[in-house]
Amino acid sequence: MRRFDRSDAMKSLVKWVRLHPYNIAQKVEVIVEHFRANVGWRLDGRAKAMVVTSSRKDAVRYKLQMDKYIAACGYTDVAALVAFSGEVVDGDSGPDPFHEGNMNKSLNGRDLRGAFATEDYNVMIVANKFQTGFDQPMLVAMYVDKRLAGCDGRADACPG
Repeated sequence: MRRFDRSDAMKSLVKWVRLHPYNIAQKVEVIVEHFRANVGWRLDGRAKAMVVTSSRKDAVRYKLQMDKYIAACGYTDVAALVAFSGEVVDGDSGPDPFHEGNMNKSLNGRDLRGAFATEDYNVMIVANKFQTGFDQPMLVAMYVDKRLAGCDGRADACPG
């Protein structure tokens, strides 16, 4: 009989649940609908939000699901960017590696900060990027889907 370390098994199970497409779809729906009803109209319709994820793979899956949900609903008042470093290989989401360039196709040569500052985008999905030292005066809401440890939560999403 093969034995498994209980701690490793629990971590794997939690990760599987966290990354399950159904769970991400439900969270994306809540975020988009909350943003549209409670945030997007603020600052004369220029309000912005940040979605803070636990990992780069989470960020990829959030972006794919958010784009899918927005398109299915026919919304034109929500547009998301995703920010993470390097490449993410996620065979469950697509055959090719994901990177900022192929996930933010409509940047037209702009950097992420510059594009997010325009009225073209109002949601930024991040994974360990732009969480500290990011000065966006129109940022009104943060949706945090990661464990916050060792911080007071007032200034940022407390990367740890």
